[in-house]
Amino acid sequence: MAMTGNDIRKSFIAFFEERGHKHVRSSSLVPHNDPTILFTNAGMNQFKDYFLGNQNPEFKRAVTSQKVMRAGGKHNDLENVGRTDRHHTFFEMLGNFSFGDYFKKDAISYAWEYLTKVLGIPEDKLVASVFEDDQEAFDLWNKEIGLPADKIGRLGEKDNFWSMGDVGPCGPCSEIHYQLYPLQDGKSVQQSLEDDDGTFLEIWNLVFMQYNQEADGTRVPLPNPSIDTGMGIERIASVVQGFTSNYETDLLSGLVDYLKENAPDPKDNDADVTVSARVIADHIRAVVFLISDGVIPSNEGRGYVMRRIIRRAARHGKELGYHAGFFSELVDNFVPMMSEAYPEIEENQDYIRILIKQEEKRFSTTLNHGMKILDEILEKYRKADNRLVNGEEIFRLYDTFGFPADLAEDVLQDNGLDYNREEFDSCMEEQRQRAKADQDTKKVDLKVSEVYLALTDEGLQSRFVGYDIFETQTKMQAVVKDGSRTSEIHEGDRVEVLLEETPFYAESGGQVGDTGEIVHDEFRIVVNDTQSPVAGLILCHGIVSSTTSDVVTIASTPQVIARVDGKKRIATQANHTATHLMQSALRTVLGDHVKQSGSLVNPEKLRFDFSHYASLTKEQIGDVETIINQNIRENEEVLDESLDFDSAVNAGAMAIFGEKYGDMVRVVTAGSSSKELCGGCHTSKTGNIGLFKIISEESIAAGIRRIEALTGAAAIAYVQENISNMESISQSLKVPMNEVPERLEQMQLQIKDKEKQIEQLRNELQQFTAEKALQEVTKIGNIDVLMMRTDPASDLKAMAATLLKKMKTGVVMLSKTPDQQRISVILSVSRDLTDKIHAGNLVKELAPIIDAKGGGSPNVAQCGGGNPAGWDKLKSRLSEKITSV
Repeated sequence: MAMTGNDIRKSFIAFFEERGHKHVRSSSLVPHNDPTILFTNAGMNQFKDYFLGNQNPEFKRAVTSQKVMRAGGKHNDLENVGRTDRHHTFFEMLGNFSFGDYFKKDAISYAWEYLTKVLGIPEDKLVASVFEDDQEAFDLWNKEIGLPADKIGRLGEKDNFWSMGDVGPCGPCSEIHYQLYPLQDGKSVQQSLEDDDGTFLEIWNLVFMQYNQEADGTRVPLPNPSIDTGMGIERIASVVQGFTSNYETDLLSGLVDYLKENAPDPKDNDADVTVSARVIADHIRAVVFLISDGVIPSNEGRGYVMRRIIRRAARHGKELGYHAGFFSELVDNFVPMMSEAYPEIEENQDYIRILIKQEEKRFSTTLNHGMKILDEILEKYRKADNRLVNGEEIFRLYDTFGFPADLAEDVLQDNGLDYNREEFDSCMEEQRQRAKADQDTKKVDLKVSEVYLALTDEGLQSRFVGYDIFETQTKMQAVVKDGSRTSEIHEGDRVEVLLEETPFYAESGGQVGDTGEIVHDEFRIVVNDTQSPVAGLILCHGIVSSTTSDVVTIASTPQVIARVDGKKRIATQANHTATHLMQSALRTVLGDHVKQSGSLVNPEKLRFDFSHYASLTKEQIGDVETIINQNIRENEEVLDESLDFDSAVNAGAMAIFGEKYGDMVRVVTAGSSSKELCGGCHTSKTGNIGLFKIISEESIAAGIRRIEALTGAAAIAYVQENISNMESISQSLKVPMNEVPERLEQMQLQIKDKEKQIEQLRNELQQFTAEKALQEVTKIGNIDVLMMRTDPASDLKAMAATLLKKMKTGVVMLSKTPDQQRISVILSVSRDLTDKIHAGNLVKELAPIIDAKGGGSPNVAQCGGGNPAGWDKLKSRLSEKITSV
């Protein structure tokens, strides 16, 4: 029996572990600290700092099975998904890496051994390609592996040279290809690879990172060449399992077959049915992993891409006869297929299902709204006897409302119309160019400042000792000013200080950087922030507040006193521990789908973002507060310990969406209710928090809520202020405090009753005014016309409609002047007269008389201007216009 996708993944990792590689868990689909890409799109993304030289590798060899997304940005396969055998939005990239350890010989040897010995792929089915100038790689394939020269293609830079960007690490690569079909008549392997004629399938890319691309275009050899390889598990599974399509492998076929077999109303064309089933199968994989990694549907960035994927799946589901809600139900079919390798999708299964279901409902609403707009477009073009709809209008429907263009096309064609695709494509291209330009403006230089790299190259590091102490005597290892190291400081200088041992916590995990002071006999530095630009470096940012002389020369590693602002740190620690207690309480009250997706912890307050699909009720907020304050009163110890990642997770420790963890992690346990992976600072006992009070709860995105809360003295002050306000209200209403809510409710009901009475009187007055106004109707030609000023509080539109209804046919123009500087005008025309008198066009033409702009539909139009004195002239001109009809 052929190996399954899971078998291949396990065998790949085991093979390289046996050869000294560290198995590194897949990073999140949301790139960690890399704003240059929307999604993790390659196995090497999580090692980018190693390749760029920003960070010294923790290990020399690594093996991964990396979750990858290619939808949006430079790498975007979305439109091809389902229509080809091999394109996907989500897939897994198997990869082995060497950071200055082994190079070409071992990379090629390992790849050949794994493919032929472990997977059992026949050697005569494999060929290789190398960069045309890479004789070393050619000789390794030919002489070491024994691959005949005519089975090694030499390809150009486009196919066999890889670079990270315009500057940075780069190098030639060698691709391994599997022969699917016999060579076409007269063609060699070289010609077939050059033509990319489908004879061969690329299965593994070995990148030999041996140069650094300089800004002037030159390539300088790297001192420690590295290896980066990538092999899509879906592709290699198709080879091992004997299929020509990835969708036939066990990784996808179960979903595809299920969708086809259970389709309520599939199209007659089986090829179209297969395409739709493949699209949906691919898309459910992508969406499940995206949501599990913290992405939520939205109108921008990653959330917008995911929203498009969900809606594209819903569109294809409609093609198969599935109704709204079917896509969310697929979650339970898919999760068991991948949860062994990625247990996080099982942990988040319920939340994922609920979030997708909500998005399907939104799309259903979008379709209904879009259909109304499309009906208006149809009506407009039918009246004009025009069968070709402007492509810009269909694009606007797609871009603004998310209405699929292909669905619009179906509706148009059902009604005997079509749309201009060139205009639509032009709008789409303009949008792409705008998005590209916007992305270009956001490009970030990920290269860390040379001064920081120089510090790490010297072996300088900071050791954080501030979990338990706020003050220590330590050595000042380096001072940075204006981006360079310095040995001289002056009063007023802005500096960054590297201490050997530091009590200052660097901003991380939502906790702000510490403030305080660094004191020496000859100077004092006020620290206003602490950051860690590179792993191992903790830099105190501050201002030299005083010196004993104009210029202080800093001796080598002088002894200083480093002192954290204890009051601020104590408050921050209490707020940080409170966020842990809150996550636990939220999961108790709302369910296990609740997970932290962001936070801010400072001395003043705490902010906590979490996954949930509905606003919290007053009762739920009260329950959360009750649980946390109970935890506080129990005054349990807050403990921390260092564990390996797997042991920590198995012990029930919570991890954060998208956070990058090492092999060893710090586990913080707050009493009996909370256990989380956390590197931050915490209070020693829950009782030190004092009091917990939620001050706001809101939505910040679909499926993400935000709570802000106070603790300790700040919470007490907040409660006292609210009690004081309640006492004032109680005194004003002349009722006890506990009766204030009931009294306010009574007053609201009384106000509503009065408002109804006022509305009734207003309607009666309007009817009376209308009856009286009808006496002012005049004839212009054979058309009844009424022009009059009304009360400043009048509802012009409602009054005009009432008058016109009573008149049955005619023209009504009303005005009101809220003050001496403004005038509002409405013009209403009965429908039987709009072919002669167009209200919108008339108002547009006459509005300048009252210094206004306006317009509207054929039967109702309005304008507002700053020249009330022009009213009589406006009436006169309208009379002239009607006379000329």
